[in-house]
Amino acid sequence: MNIKTSFFLALTSIKRGNKGTLIMTILIMTLAYVNLVFISSVFGGIVEAINTQSIDNQYGNIVIEPAVDERYIDNSEAMKLITTIPGVIGSAAHYLDNTIIKYDERHDGKDIKSGRWLLKSISPLDEKKVTKIHESIIEGSFLETADKNKILIGKEVAGGHGGNLDHLSLGVSIGDEIDVYFSNDIKRSYIVKGIFSTKSTAVDQMVFVTKKEMESVLNIHNSASEILVNIENTGNESEYIEEIRQLGFKNEDIKKWSDLMGFTSSASASFTMISIILGVIGTIVAGITIFIIIFVSVVNKRRQIGILKAIGMTESTIILYFVMQALFYGVIGIILGASLILFVIRPYFISNPLDFPVGWVSLKVTFNIIRISNLSLMAAALIGGFFPAYRGAKESILKSIWG
Repeated sequence: MNIKTSFFLALTSIKRGNKGTLIMTILIMTLAYVNLVFISSVFGGIVEAINTQSIDNQYGNIVIEPAVDERYIDNSEAMKLITTIPGVIGSAAHYLDNTIIKYDERHDGKDIKSGRWLLKSISPLDEKKVTKIHESIIEGSFLETADKNKILIGKEVAGGHGGNLDHLSLGVSIGDEIDVYFSNDIKRSYIVKGIFSTKSTAVDQMVFVTKKEMESVLNIHNSASEILVNIENTGNESEYIEEIRQLGFKNEDIKKWSDLMGFTSSASASFTMISIILGVIGTIVAGITIFIIIFVSVVNKRRQIGILKAIGMTESTIILYFVMQALFYGVIGIILGASLILFVIRPYFISNPLDFPVGWVSLKVTFNIIRISNLSLMAAALIGGFFPAYRGAKESILKSIWG
């Protein structure tokens, strides 16, 4: 096999070939590469948005729950020490209660709307260090520590605001009074202070009051139904869980946010699988494109192939000649496609993220996606170029020359 000869023939063929065909082939390979990266990056962005929503608005990074057969976490001393761990941004203790909420719009008892909703207590200052619900207020304002008869509700409870559960909502606005019936048969009336929308249906079905208010209802102090912990580096949860246990949480159930995803985790896995399937299809299409291009080139150069074999050129050199031509298209497609993704498409979507039901989605272009796309397109070019070249090189000299 003469590599230099194969390279010279491939380069000459590209230079002397039809310029329109060359440009069209490079354009196809560039778009094939962009398609591979774009699809994987979009689905990667969707999965990241789902995970981000869960961390920022529902679970934090770590969730501490009561021990088995216990209703509350009573280790107040250990609760205070969580934020002393290096790398912990904040912790937020919640009381949880399944409540029935009623709203009498006309105050005549004839048109009462009601529903069962999860109510959580929050300490506003602590909550801002763990979740981003305070950044999702769409009407009114966030709770303050001193608020006693005020309540913060999700848009799915309030109704309107583009919610998905309007048929179950209360239809309330800022300033309306609602009645909350707690599980211990205590009834309290609250004024709606704020409505929030996090793009997470599960979170937007929740309502919040202050910790002091909840403790007065439940007649309990310095305890919690759950504790959310926010850390600096997502992915290192296991290390922090061990440190949290050493504070005195021996029997409590401590979990990473990813362990609580449930259906959302299945959805993320489904998106990843769809991304892989579409990527494989895109690679096959690119390989077929190269196959057709090289096949046509081989057919058009049958006589040249016969002459080259007649003067002593080996079959392997001829095969390599066409394979190099195919790899050229692949390399140029990767260079132009990567430039288009990194310097045009990605910056655009960073500035203009897609508004998905799960959150704002941008392209998650990672080194792994780029690497896999590079290998996929080069493999498609290699395989797509080899088979027609092999078939042409194996043809007899006389048959090649005479056609």
